[in-house]
Amino acid sequence: MQHYFLAPEPETDREPDTDPTTGATASSITSEAPLARSTVVGEDVDEARQTYQDAYDGQRFAVHRGTEPFSFRYASVGDDRVSLRTSTLTGHLSGEVPHLRDYVVSWFRSGGGELTRRNHPTSLKATTPFLLPSEQRFAFSFGPHHQNLVHFAPAFLEDIATEFHAGPAQAVSFDHDAMPSDDGIAQWRVAVSAATEDLVSPVASPILRLAAQRSLARSFLQLFPWFGIDVPPVLREPSLARTRLALEYLHHHAHEPVTPADAARAAGLHTRTLQHHLNRHLDTSPTAYLRDIRLDRTHTALAGLSTDETTVAAVAQQWGFGHLGRFSAAYRSRFGEHPRDTLRR
Repeated sequence: MQHYFLAPEPETDREPDTDPTTGATASSITSEAPLARSTVVGEDVDEARQTYQDAYDGQRFAVHRGTEPFSFRYASVGDDRVSLRTSTLTGHLSGEVPHLRDYVVSWFRSGGGELTRRNHPTSLKATTPFLLPSEQRFAFSFGPHHQNLVHFAPAFLEDIATEFHAGPAQAVSFDHDAMPSDDGIAQWRVAVSAATEDLVSPVASPILRLAAQRSLARSFLQLFPWFGIDVPPVLREPSLARTRLALEYLHHHAHEPVTPADAARAAGLHTRTLQHHLNRHLDTSPTAYLRDIRLDRTHTALAGLSTDETTVAAVAQQWGFGHLGRFSAAYRSRFGEHPRDTLRR
């Protein structure tokens, strides 16, 4: 994936009135905001550190010189829905990001590094797309590199995600442990190349730009596994990020023999704390929340099969429901019909 999707610009200081965090000008809050460009280049280590830390609202960012003469370039072009970013650095960059709002997919054109989430480091190799964790703390360490990034505003991507799931817009929870397939990477590369011109061109019509953004968002949602999670706004705030992480764990591991205690542990919470937060903010318990996830998965499976392919008992047992009478009652309460009626429809 060698496409350098930002057009070369004069090596000047950052353009005025541009927010490097969002790549948007102060006036670009409407759906048809003009493109905003931001470019910072230089040879000063402190300027580089501040540029990257500001761009990601980070903490404890550090930049160190490498073996080559030091220089950096950080550029962004986009609007309030999607922005394309590039980073070129001859040194080493590290830091922590407490709560990244955007959904971000990135890849190194050259170089690489390491990303640490929940104390689990992941090596990042050139050309392979990876996710920057959204709305949760992560740390990273990058060596000298050429890096591309695509930022999707939460409201925009979550709206596109409704094309893949039934229901209103919800938070998108990606499976950060999954690797994209070769076919998925190939399709993503095609999508990036096809969309770039209309995304960066100042003369592209708003209709063409939005079409390119939608196409790229759909490709992104097919690159990594994900679930939509219906959570109130308060659970998307930094103070409750670990509770949100516990819920994401339950969604991604519901097909496994896991417990609420496993989810609390994975998120760095005490089980009682998770119970308290779910009771307060969702009026439910972790056990009931996990049961409802499994009921939803059962409903999806039954709706996609026929009586010639499976039975209610087989699907129920697959999702951990051993007592068919209690399962049927819970299913009917949640979906307003018997599970056999879903399977027959």
